[in-house]
Amino acid sequence: MSDRLTADGGSFVGRSMRRREDEYLLRGKGHFLDDLPTAADTLYMGLVPSPYAHADILSVDTTEAEAIDGVVAVLAGKDIEKLVGPLDSKTAIAGYINSLRRAVAIDRVRYVGEAVAVVLADHPYIVQDAIAVVNVEYDVLESVSDMEKAELPGAPLVHDHIENNICFRGEFSTPDFDQAFAEGEHVIKERFQTGWVGGVPLEPRGCLASPDPTGDSITLYTSTQIPHIVRTGVAEVVGMSEGKLRVIVPEVGGGFGTKANIYPEEPLVVALARHFRRSVKWVQDRNEELLSNIHARNHIYDVEVAFGADGVIQALRLDMRSNAGAHMSFPTGTTLEATGGARMIVGPYRIRNYAYKTVSIMTHTAPAGAYRGVAQPSCFLAMEGLMDRIARRLGLSPAEVRFRNLIRDDEFPWTSALGIRYDTGQYHRCLERALEMADYESKRRQTGKLGADGKFRGIGICNFTESTGTGAPGWRARGISRFPGFDSATIRVEPKGEVSAFVSQAAAGQGHLTTFAQLVADNVGCTFDQVTIVEGDTGRSPYGTNTVASRSAITAGGAIIGAGAKVKDKLKRIAGYHFDTSPSNVDIRDGKAWMLDSPDNAVPIADLAALAYSIGPASLPQGEDYGVEATDYYDPPMVTIANAVHVVAVAVDAEDGRVTIEDYVVVHDCGRVINPMIVDGQVHGGVAQGIGEALMEEFVYDETGQMLNANLLDYMLPTAMDIPNIRIDHVETPTTDAVGGFKGIGESGVIGAVPAVANAVAHALSGLGVNINRVPMRPSMLKGLMDAASNEGQAPG
Repeated sequence: MSDRLTADGGSFVGRSMRRREDEYLLRGKGHFLDDLPTAADTLYMGLVPSPYAHADILSVDTTEAEAIDGVVAVLAGKDIEKLVGPLDSKTAIAGYINSLRRAVAIDRVRYVGEAVAVVLADHPYIVQDAIAVVNVEYDVLESVSDMEKAELPGAPLVHDHIENNICFRGEFSTPDFDQAFAEGEHVIKERFQTGWVGGVPLEPRGCLASPDPTGDSITLYTSTQIPHIVRTGVAEVVGMSEGKLRVIVPEVGGGFGTKANIYPEEPLVVALARHFRRSVKWVQDRNEELLSNIHARNHIYDVEVAFGADGVIQALRLDMRSNAGAHMSFPTGTTLEATGGARMIVGPYRIRNYAYKTVSIMTHTAPAGAYRGVAQPSCFLAMEGLMDRIARRLGLSPAEVRFRNLIRDDEFPWTSALGIRYDTGQYHRCLERALEMADYESKRRQTGKLGADGKFRGIGICNFTESTGTGAPGWRARGISRFPGFDSATIRVEPKGEVSAFVSQAAAGQGHLTTFAQLVADNVGCTFDQVTIVEGDTGRSPYGTNTVASRSAITAGGAIIGAGAKVKDKLKRIAGYHFDTSPSNVDIRDGKAWMLDSPDNAVPIADLAALAYSIGPASLPQGEDYGVEATDYYDPPMVTIANAVHVVAVAVDAEDGRVTIEDYVVVHDCGRVINPMIVDGQVHGGVAQGIGEALMEEFVYDETGQMLNANLLDYMLPTAMDIPNIRIDHVETPTTDAVGGFKGIGESGVIGAVPAVANAVAHALSGLGVNINRVPMRPSMLKGLMDAASNEGQAPG
């Protein structure tokens, strides 16, 4: 158990409490970026996008645009360079080659949509008129959007100093790996691929920079997940004091990692607001969002597995390629996915012998970065696909192969081949429960063939672990130096007894106002209704890493527990003085201080607060400071490992290849559950995104780097009609490595959905001899595979 304070066994944690956020959001009373009031003289910013994926900029003629009434300025890259420095991820890991990203291109563009000029005008419509007449002369260069072609000798270079476009190389091997691999009785070699996808939040990005009347300080409103990192990074590149920049996050309509980056627009609006001493606002449209926001998961996994006649894996080898896009994202650089897939692929299995080589390859496409799940949906597509292939090779049930390889309960704490600690888990119980809920073996015997209704039916499993709660050691191991790792909380009892908690987070739909209040109430001893949560404001909340990587409950929760304990201790001291008893004879619960040896003797927290703030005739004990306030910081160990099992039943239409999901079961273990209803909501949302990724979503680029589907007609997203009823069960195995026993849950749904759906489709078509090695599995792809199998003589059924 951690040597820090652990959560008190209060009455709110573990309860399904309705989200505080829902009523005002559902009534349309939330205030998102574009809802914020603006000053009458606000300037609106727009970016002139490059129509080419790779070209030298010969000239930028702004004359016609500047002549439009209402246009205040049109600035090319050389003008912007004087106001905004380049973004530098400062990635620090062996094998990494860095490059800087300018806010506006000066001499060369590297992907379609990259900004070549900035327009400022009095109205957003005028901005668009001006953008249309900025005349940019280009010398179009050869481009490369396919990462395998990009690494070939002679391929066009995205950045001249990065040879073969490989910006990161990493490798690892356990001792005696080659010998262990050679001893395997069976070997399977496969390639798995995943396409470009993105978060595509309901609300595209936006930002508003407002100077104070002197122009000396700026308030930046931005729809981000990382306000403290934004403040540090933006202040750095615009050359201003961090103390003069305040970042406020309004309501955010979805983040999903897409908004856990600093994009050029944020330093641009701040720099231009300083320069013109007027507010500057920019709101992204959907086409810009699809073209320019962070992409993710264009991966190739070449995997080889050696195993025995019993199906037990003896060694695993991975050669991974990850598309990095055209620029290093900020703050994670280009190692996030390349290291994530390579480090997590072994999952919940007893794989002692493991070797990998992983590379990040730059292409003339939008930059890659964080998206919910970060490489884990793709690496488990490969790992879980291998488990099914092992079963097929040996004539075993896929479930049985998994059972034979799972880490057993008596083997915890387990250290993976990579040295990652798995402190607790009940992997066998989770798999058993999921199979039972899904009636797996019965359905498997009845499926895998063509039914009388013209549909192939199948059932698939994904059994996986999730890396959650990453602290500083975990980020540094992946070369990411811009994420501090810790989070923090300040808890204050106000003079009238209300409790305010200022947390270094920024919510984007996770329900922080509810779950954090549950934690505060239990650990201070107040009631739930006494608690107010303040977050997403660098002027009010303490510094921290913010809301990314399934870590809020662990890191912010740990800080809340620590700060709450300090506040409770002070309340006990004040109450002891009030009761003329020892603080050890006092308990704080239900908003009151109680004497343990006299249960009928209680005083409200409000009365203790009055003492603390010297309100009234009574006074504090000698030596006690005024007020009741405490701050705590929590930086967890490298990672906390959660796990889950998804079991999915599907039907594939033999006529057109359409997939219908007929049943969906999730059994997960995220440690101690704060609010089961909110946890279920996180799983539901993640599964929906995973279904989209498995069946329909993909950014498609042609050979010239043009995106062919930068709209929501052609980039297909799942709707409510595509999402089945999801049946969920909770297994709780508290972690011993982090305060409170919490493990993360934010990305679990999407991680498990992609491989589970793929394996279910593969099983449905197994009678045709069809393998599934790539997502998305669009109807046209599946129809082509079925037709090809029929042409090769495989009889359906």
